[in-house]
Order: sequence, then structure tokens, then C-alpha cells
Amino acid sequence: MSSSCQSRSYIALILHSAVILLCGIMLGSCAAGIHSPRVAKSLDEALITRDLDAALAIVENPKYYKAKERLLYYLDAGVLYHYKGDWAKSNELLDLAEDAIVELYTKSVARAGASMLINDNMLEYSGEDYEDVYINVFKALNYLKLGDTEAAFVEIRKVDDKLSYLEQKYAQIAKEMSKNEEAKIEIKAGKNRFHSSALARYLSMTLYDAAQQKDDARIDYDNILFAFRSQPEIYPFSPPDIIHPQTAKAGNVVRVLSFVNRGPYKKARELHIHTSEDMLLIGSVDDDVLLDAIPWKGIKEGYYFKFAVPYLQQRQARIAFVEAVTQDGKRYRLQKLEDLNQVAVQSYEIKEPLILLKSVTRTVLKGLAAEEAKAQAEKRSSSLAASLISLATDATVYFSESADLRLSQFFPQAALIAEIPLPEGEHKIRLEYFSQQGNMLYAEEHPIRVSRNKPNLISSWCF
Repeated sequence: MSSSCQSRSYIALILHSAVILLCGIMLGSCAAGIHSPRVAKSLDEALITRDLDAALAIVENPKYYKAKERLLYYLDAGVLYHYKGDWAKSNELLDLAEDAIVELYTKSVARAGASMLINDNMLEYSGEDYEDVYINVFKALNYLKLGDTEAAFVEIRKVDDKLSYLEQKYAQIAKEMSKNEEAKIEIKAGKNRFHSSALARYLSMTLYDAAQQKDDARIDYDNILFAFRSQPEIYPFSPPDIIHPQTAKAGNVVRVLSFVNRGPYKKARELHIHTSEDMLLIGSVDDDVLLDAIPWKGIKEGYYFKFAVPYLQQRQARIAFVEAVTQDGKRYRLQKLEDLNQVAVQSYEIKEPLILLKSVTRTVLKGLAAEEAKAQAEKRSSSLAASLISLATDATVYFSESADLRLSQFFPQAALIAEIPLPEGEHKIRLEYFSQQGNMLYAEEHPIRVSRNKPNLISSWCF
């Protein structure tokens, strides 16, 4: 397509969008989605009071998810059913989520070049990488609860496969994006810093230990420690105390796993573009800080455009620490094994450069077309009409480049563990959840029959 034809098509798009912009904004503001403040407040209250039926009633309401958000529904409902203890239903939904991610990734590679000019908000939500990875962790826990250890092993292996492919995945997308003739910017994915999950390795060690495969359990034990040593960005804290699986008492270890607090959410960061000759200067609207200078051949000096990109924001932690109490009164403080929030942020950074460069490309192309549309309006219309068109076209460019803030809501912020040596037989372990001020916010009791050939795993959650 010639540049003049492209320019005319962009102008037509801008003018058409300007006509329907206000109607779209008004309709959009009335629509209540799963991330709307009102719905989010109801979900917060349900989770704090552990009213999973109320939370599921919201999530199962079809009006809160658009057709292009089916993956969000599978993720949200699948994790909630895990917390509810409906392991089979949880796996059914998480299977659908995993299948959807594969399908949507295949589509994303095929349309990578064309989608340079389409805002992610307009596309079907395809998931974040940490969501994809932890799907398999939750499925493994579901299978453990269902007594299917072989299926649990399969899920753990999938975690390793996905992590090993992560960087290659976005390199492939970046390569396809670079083929687009509008891609005037060098497009490269970020670096993957997450190669091994201590949480996945811990579950694998637990399974091998239960199967009396002590050498394999020992390898996973070593891999847990290696995950901490080799990935300081992911594990900026000391590894928890774990009993070596080859010691005599290891067969009678009760392993307590607790998920606490909710994972991150997305916020919009506003950015601006100032142009100089053949150069784009990208800065933050909030901080007025120059972020980057990007070559853009042919651009003239003096343009100003504004757009928004998403970033991950950690939620305030309600649970500060957890203690497990045995029947004889001994207390064991749970220690952090995995910071899922940190994993989310670090894995998101792999594709963050792609999001930024796609947004910059779209914003500049739309902005230039808008400037031409305004110039034509000034020639052909009255001053009042030209002013209205000018305001509408500027608003159209800005609102059409809003950040995609979709994200699943119920993955936890952290995974904590404690290991408790106990003799074989019937036991009860009480879990107590505390605030930063040391107030106990919640407690629950877990009966468990300790056996040398079982995982002896207690899992719990509290937000």
C-alpha cells in the first residue's frame, strides 16, 4: 500500500472514530465489567470473608466477561474452584484456559505483523506468562488432592517446558512484528530471568519423596537451592528451611503450603512523545522523565502525542505471616518459597518492550494522520467545525491508545511453606494467619493422616 493511500485510510479512520467517540465513551462508562470498581469491591469483600460462593456468583455471571475475555473467565473461575476445594471443576476450567492460551498464541504469531496497528484492547485476551506457568502448579495440586500423582507429575513437567520456551516465544513474535512495513523501530523482546520455579521443584520433590524415589527427590532438593542461587532477581530472599529428603526423618514430614495475599493488578502509565528531526523522545507524563530516544526516519520536529501502556502493580499485603501449630503446641513459622508477584513482574518484562514499541508505532501513525485530518478540516470547514474536529481527533488518538488492563485476579502473591516432622498416624495442624500488627485474622484446622508413602501435603490460602 502506498504512503498516500495509508494516509487517507488513517484519516478516514480518525474522522470516523471521532464521530462515534463520545458515544463509545458514554456506553463504555456504563458497562460493568469484571474489573470495574464496583465489581472489584464486591470481590474484595467476598475474598476477605472467604465467601467463595459469593465470589463465584460474581465470576459466573456472564455479563461481567466479554466474548474476547473467555480466558479471563477460565482463569478466574478455575483458581476460585481450587480454593473452594472442587478439584475436578478447577482442572476442567484450567484445562480450557491452557488450551485457549495455546490457541491464542498461535493466532498472535500469525497476526503479529498486522496487529502492530491494533490496540491490544481490541484483541482477545491471551494471558500473561506467569498465569500460563501457574496454571500447571494449580492443576498439579488439584491432581494431588484427587490422588492422581502421575497426572500431577505431568503438570510439573509442563512448568519446566514453558519456562524453557519463554524467551524464544517472544523472539518469534518480535521477528514477525519486524516484517510489518510500518515497523520503523527495531523490535526486540526482553530477556527472560525466570528459568526454574522453586515451587514447582518443591512439589516434584514431595511427589518423589512419597514414591520413595529418594535420589530423584534429592535432585529436586538441589534444584530448589539452585533456583535461588541462579535467579537472584526472582528470589531476592533466603531459601526456606527444607528437610533433606534422604534423611531418616524425611519420610514423616508434613509439608504445609499456604498461598497468601492476591497477585498484582495492572495500572496505566501515561507516556508522551515529543518529536525532533528523525527522532522520537519518549517520556513519562507523571514524572516528566525521558525514558528513551527512538530513531524515526522522516519525522519532523514539533509534534506531541500522548498514549498509555500497562504495568503491574503489587497489591497491599493483608497477611504478614502464617504459623502452623501442632497438637502439642509447637509453632512453625511458614517461610517464603516463591514470590509469585516477583515472577509476574519479571516475566512481564520480557514482552514489555514489544508493548511499548507497538504502542509508539500506532500512536505516531495515528497522530500524524490526525494532524493531516485537522489541516484538511481547517481548509474545508468553518473555524468552529474545524476546532471541534481538532478536539475530537486528538481525543480519538488518545482514547484509542488506552492501556490494556486485563489480568486474572485470583492468583496469590506468595507461596509459603513449613516442614513439620511428625510420627505416622492421625494429627491435626492449626494454621493461623496474622496481620502486620500481629493480630490473628483467620485460623483453620487441618486433620491429616501421616504416612511414609503419601505426600503428607497440606495446602491452604488466605487473602
